[in-house]
Amino acid sequence: MDRPSIFCGALLVASLEVLACHVAAQAPPRPGASAAQQSLTTLDADHAVEHKGLFTIDVVPTDASGSPVSNLEPSAFTILDNGKPAKIRTFERSHAGSEPAPQLIFVLDALNLSPEQLAQTESTLTRFFLRNNGQTGFPTFLYWLTRDGLFSSVVSTLHGAVLVEELKEKRSQIPVWTRDLRQTPAFPQSEIARNKFSLRALGSIAIQQRDVPGHKVVVWIGPGWPVNGGEIAFNDATEFSTRLREARITLDNLNVWLDPVLFNYHDFLTAPRAQKDMQPANLSLQVIAAHTGGMVLDSSENLEQGIGRCVEDLRTFYSLTFNPPRTDTVDEYHDLRVQLSDPDAIVRAPAGYYNEPAYFDNPLPDIQKVTVAQLEQIVHKHPDLSQTLAKIELTERLSTPRLNKLLSGIHREKDRQALTIDADLSVSLQPPPDEIANRPPPELGEQRTILQRTFDYLRNVIPRLPDFYALRNTAQFQEPPERDKETWKIRRQDRTLHFATGEHASVLYRNGNEEVAQKKKIGKTPIVRTIRTRELETRGTFGPILSFVLAAAVASPASFRWERWERGKDGDLAVFTFKASGASNVPELTYCCLPTGNGTTVYRSRPDDSVEFAVNPDSGSIMRIAINADLDEDRDPDVPLIRSQITVEYGPEQLGGKIYICPRRSVEVSRARSMRLIHEWGMEFSVYSYFETMINDVSFGGYHKFGSEFRILPDYHETN
Repeated sequence: MDRPSIFCGALLVASLEVLACHVAAQAPPRPGASAAQQSLTTLDADHAVEHKGLFTIDVVPTDASGSPVSNLEPSAFTILDNGKPAKIRTFERSHAGSEPAPQLIFVLDALNLSPEQLAQTESTLTRFFLRNNGQTGFPTFLYWLTRDGLFSSVVSTLHGAVLVEELKEKRSQIPVWTRDLRQTPAFPQSEIARNKFSLRALGSIAIQQRDVPGHKVVVWIGPGWPVNGGEIAFNDATEFSTRLREARITLDNLNVWLDPVLFNYHDFLTAPRAQKDMQPANLSLQVIAAHTGGMVLDSSENLEQGIGRCVEDLRTFYSLTFNPPRTDTVDEYHDLRVQLSDPDAIVRAPAGYYNEPAYFDNPLPDIQKVTVAQLEQIVHKHPDLSQTLAKIELTERLSTPRLNKLLSGIHREKDRQALTIDADLSVSLQPPPDEIANRPPPELGEQRTILQRTFDYLRNVIPRLPDFYALRNTAQFQEPPERDKETWKIRRQDRTLHFATGEHASVLYRNGNEEVAQKKKIGKTPIVRTIRTRELETRGTFGPILSFVLAAAVASPASFRWERWERGKDGDLAVFTFKASGASNVPELTYCCLPTGNGTTVYRSRPDDSVEFAVNPDSGSIMRIAINADLDEDRDPDVPLIRSQITVEYGPEQLGGKIYICPRRSVEVSRARSMRLIHEWGMEFSVYSYFETMINDVSFGGYHKFGSEFRILPDYHETN
């Protein structure tokens, strides 16, 4: 540069966020406090892990006499998924203290118990709650199922006297749902009605409890519900299995009132694989309990002793996480078995799960990978360009000058958008060989000198930046909205990105702060069929992202590494890379919102970043910076984001007689899990669904400096 130049920058870090409008789901009362999860115990050296798996199961090992086995090591466990060993990602003991306290939940089934049996249950629970000076030992919660609906405690508690008061007065009951009196003014005593109400109650408990961290033992006292009537849907079987697993519920059935006509539930323990396999007894209380790894205590033993046996499951258990294999089959059932190294030991654990394609991302089929040179040939030869470009993936970065040159020869808007999308998706790739300067890297001392110029420039010039404003134009590209009645379980068949919406805005830089004003949306209004509209918002692109480099240099100067010489418009650029890590040194990613509670819980993370920046070696000015968050789906399958990238390009702008190096263009790419709103058992809740990509392509221009100028003119005379 011939004249001094100044960066348009600020003094913090950027924040790349996925923001979403949402529909508030039902917010049921929850058991009280649960400690946040802390770092997990890792496995031994041969099976060392650092990150949780997608699925968590809670297992209870016992010896040959039925006594729980404590202090087992991780190497003692093997998970067999369809007979094949699955990698145990994390291992936790019940007494380790690094997980929320397990919870004890009782269901008082006034719908299926006789009045005498219900009275006996309440009396036995009263004695149980008042043991040990009224301390239950675990956070405890109550549900009541009656002909009028499902009711619950206000919060879980350790104080037995509070629970006894609830049993006596029933004044603290909170309705989870109630019977619609307009449709059923007099509740029928038919078996079909009891079946329907009972299954709805169990499903509602699972939905409520999936929002509460930690392991739960649900003790359902009584014979359960009739199973010789009602609708028998395969989807109900998959939903119960999935939601109980997500809630980490072990369901115990305790029934001391033997009925000689009860069916033999052991004949129905084979999990259904499809609708043709469904039988009424597949959805019996006993079968569902056995599938969760719970106990079915259908003996004439003392009721209080049976409760004690259920409570023991909370004293010694182990929590294991693992990943299911990738699948293309919806509702693919997997048998699950946990083995111990001791052949005489017995392990109670969930018996299986239904795998879904949406649990993991998948590569696009029939994608042709091409270089920039090959893409240029395609653009010049193919008449139906948008269809061709939708099936292309670049292996090199398509730079803005080359993109603009190609766009100048394209007139159809769909073709221009398709080419822009391909270019945006390539922002984090290496440039093609003809854009890499054929010159040796500078000596180590010269590299340090170039970096020092950059750091001095950021440190000394940014604070003197004047107030100004600029125009910002944003084009957002998204995947198509899901079709009506599309299940959450499948992967997207059509992932073709298209222009979704745009925005014109003014960006004000005033007193070191960035403000966005005068927003004007362009394009169609998004179609809302699920829990949220798709939206990607980047904050801090305009300025704060630059000082991220300075902060990283101070925090970890040794991580900077020479990369290459790259051809620029006004000469070769020096390209460096570095790794940024640590909560205070990396931009924050947020995602709204997690599928818990009422849909307002925001995911926040500061993953390590890979950063590349290109500088003018003479002035130290940064001409391009690219930040790629270190996200790995295989490593972190339980997080919502698997790709987050931002690239900002800079160029000279003249303001008030000076040259400022300001943003010209930025591209943000995000790939994250979508959310779906589900309606089951009279409850509304959200779940993760397929992954989707969103792009913000932003251009800046129209820079103006705030302030006014005046001149004093000599020998001025007023004329009439």
